Amino acid sequence: MKRLCALFGVLCLVTLTACDPSQTNLRNAGYVTIQAYNATAPLALAYMKQPGADPTIRDKIKTASADAMKVITPLGTDLQSSNPLTALEVSAATAAVAALQAQIAKETAK
Repeated sequence: MKRLCALFGVLCLVTLTACDPSQTNLRNAGYVTIQAYNATAPLALAYMKQPGADPTIRDKIKTASADAMKVITPLGTDLQSSNPLTALEVSAATAAVAALQAQIAKETAK
């Protein structure tokens, strides 16, 4: 839970940074968002592998993870190819990762 709280703090920082449309700030926010996803994915996987995990909860986490990957993948591609980023692209990725983290926190707290 402490790790999850730290990740939420990072996402808040990313959201504030993503408000500034300069490419440097957008790129930094993009990298932080991808790092947050990479830190969250093992938590999701660990929950999904639990033998007693509720199948409904597994499906919710799986859906949230797939939704995050839909926006994280193009963001990562743009970062690697040095394509210009938009604030919308970074904030969509940040929101998707936050939704995944919230789903994990909500469901694992039960």
